[in-house]
Amino acid sequence: MEQIYYSVEEISRILDLHPKTVRRFIREGKIKAKKIGRSWKIHHNDLRAYAHAELKKPEQKSANYADSGMKERVRVSAVVEIQEKESEEASRISNSLIALLNSKDPSWGNVRYDLIYHPEEGKARFVLYGTPAFISTIMKFFEIIQQQDREEA
Repeated sequence: MEQIYYSVEEISRILDLHPKTVRRFIREGKIKAKKIGRSWKIHHNDLRAYAHAELKKPEQKSANYADSGMKERVRVSAVVEIQEKESEEASRISNSLIALLNSKDPSWGNVRYDLIYHPEEGKARFVLYGTPAFISTIMKFFEIIQQQDREEA
């Protein structure tokens, strides 16, 4: 059986990647290759293995910052302070935030929040940190809470 090997340039055309990207993938071990003389050669089975692994990954939309590797570029923080005389209400809000984070949108990337409750002041402070999409969604959540408070008053 004939052994079929591809050069970095051939792989870059097949995969529609820049040759430097192909070389980086080889260095990182994403694409298995052999150095023959001064050139890298990729066996057709190794190309198939790489392509198969890429097909198993979830579909990515390059137009979306979060899916294009830019999700960590912009980080936002916010502090939301709520006047709460009882810690139970702050706990309920905190539990709702935990539920939101457990079912979070993957575009949010790494996010977090901290709850600081000051019983002497009757204030709950929610410190949020994450992507603009995360902060925007959480701000809408707090806006709903504020609207409910207005309706009850």
